[in-house]
Amino acid sequence: MAYQGLAQEYLGMPAVTRAYTTACVLTTAAVQLEFITPFQLYFNPDLIFRKLQIWRLITNFLFFGPLGFSFFFNMIFLYPLVSVRLSAPFLA
Repeated sequence: MAYQGLAQEYLGMPAVTRAYTTACVLTTAAVQLEFITPFQLYFNPDLIFRKLQIWRLITNFLFFGPLGFSFFFNMIFLYPLVSVRLSAPFLA
């Protein structure tokens, strides 16, 4: 019952918000499950330009720290901010 409401809410998100939220959750899950380390994600201009690790330009915006209370609060606050920004992009 609650799953259907959560799935409906997820599918009701704007496409960009859904993609960004999904990427944040998957990146955090990959770090938590130790598929990757946070050191592979952080922004380092030397590694970006000299070793062409281009993913670092994006992944530093996807990782919010270890899975926990602060991560869930970041996701809760991120959803309305991104949704509002997409619905009215030129408002201050």
